[in-house]
Amino acid sequence: VLAVSGDGGAMYSLAELATARQYGLDVTWLIVDDGGYGILREYMTDAFGEATGTDLARPDFVALAESFGVPAVRTTPDALATDLAKALAQPGPSVVVLPALLRMFEPTHL
Repeated sequence: VLAVSGDGGAMYSLAELATARQYGLDVTWLIVDDGGYGILREYMTDAFGEATGTDLARPDFVALAESFGVPAVRTTPDALATDLAKALAQPGPSVVVLPALLRMFEPTHL
């Protein structure tokens, strides 16, 4: 199983790493780390003209995963396919972190 989320979503559900580790679930979590709650920023800007409180301090998701006993790797766009394939091939949970620039995508809520 491949789970994909941004870093904001990862912050909401970080404790799930403990469950995945406890039960040895074959889940690879790709975290796209852009340093902020992007969708909240978009909603606030749309509704109020500006956003506040949407930047994250960029926790070390690799270290957090490893603290749960879950193998993790920080990757790059060039190495993503290789690192993701390795993570998906190993049994049990794993985390792949892709640092990214904070940019908004085409709004899906309009």
